Amino acid sequence: MLERSEYERFAIPYSFKPQLSILEAILSAAGAFLRIFLGSLLFAVWGVYTLLTWNAIHSLPWRIAAVAPMGALFLICFALLMWGISALLRKLSLRRP
Repeated sequence: MLERSEYERFAIPYSFKPQLSILEAILSAAGAFLRIFLGSLLFAVWGVYTLLTWNAIHSLPWRIAAVAPMGALFLICFALLMWGISALLRKLSLRRP
């Protein structure tokens, strides 16, 4: 049986690695920052334009018809953003899984 550190014995999330190098820790922190910052920025900009669209249309059925696809498109764009950040971090990672 391999000897593990006390931190590796706990049930921890799969993305947490208890023995990171300084560069790996910086890369992980930068990835978390990018996810939070760009996700928030996308949400803010998309929300403003969705609200402007909602207020520009006066008929409730047309509002729903216009805003519902915008919500679905937002979810797709958000998922693509998160996927893109993950792909970038995998490309920059020193350890290859």
